[in-house]
Amino acid sequence: MQEITRKEESELPVFRSHEEAIRFFEEKYGEKFVFEESSDGEEGIRFYYRLIIDEDAYIKGSADLNSTGYIGLEFKKSYQPIQIKEDGSVLIDHS
Repeated sequence: MQEITRKEESELPVFRSHEEAIRFFEEKYGEKFVFEESSDGEEGIRFYYRLIIDEDAYIKGSADLNSTGYIGLEFKKSYQPIQIKEDGSVLIDHS
């Protein structure tokens, strides 16, 4: 699987809620779109997700992180971070 490009991000529908956005991503990417955590801030709740790009590297990196606390470069490159706010706005990391 490849990362979501800036062009693809610009072509995303306008979502009216967090639920509407996650429904879109879950339908499009299935099990490759995984919830990480949420945080409550001044702008409301932000939900953090990962789009898994390289499943083998992701699984190995997760295991290494859990056993050693080490976050390797391969693990960081194995997924693309996606933030979704309560209002449905989406921010995709393109690093």
